[in-house]
Amino acid sequence: MSGEMKERRKLFVMRTGARLFAVYADEVETTCENLTPTPLPFAPAPVRGIVSRRGRILTLIDPHTLLPGATQAPAPQAQTLAAPAAMRAPYVVALKGDEQLALAVESIEHDIELYDDATDIETDDQTSLPLVRRLIPYRAHTIALLDPARLFETAMRGVERRRQRT
Repeated sequence: MSGEMKERRKLFVMRTGARLFAVYADEVETTCENLTPTPLPFAPAPVRGIVSRRGRILTLIDPHTLLPGATQAPAPQAQTLAAPAAMRAPYVVALKGDEQLALAVESIEHDIELYDDATDIETDDQTSLPLVRRLIPYRAHTIALLDPARLFETAMRGVERRRQRT
């Protein structure tokens, strides 16, 4: 190492399908199991609904549908009509912050530590990977490190949030 100390940070690693993704461990508030979200009418596909956790209403987002190469989830109307059991999230990871967001994941993997010396992803087109801070090679997989500050805007991309009153 050179004269400066590199900072070690813990990653909170999650899995949905065959994809691994993570957020920094200090960005996670809590985790819980088997919550059934209440669907939101006309919500985009990545928004699974809302859940209540410790008196807070959290918007539950499926990060798998936001990552590059992911298959699209059912249309919002199909989600609304789905059976509640089918919408149940095996794990809900509540994130810290004012936006009150949570991630719907299939499993929670072990935490890993890494030196925080890598730079964020830089692309020619900043809209190609707006949610991914960087890709981290780990064993036989690649972990997508997500940016919770961009999670909501990425999930709501292309959706009109409020209608003008006439």
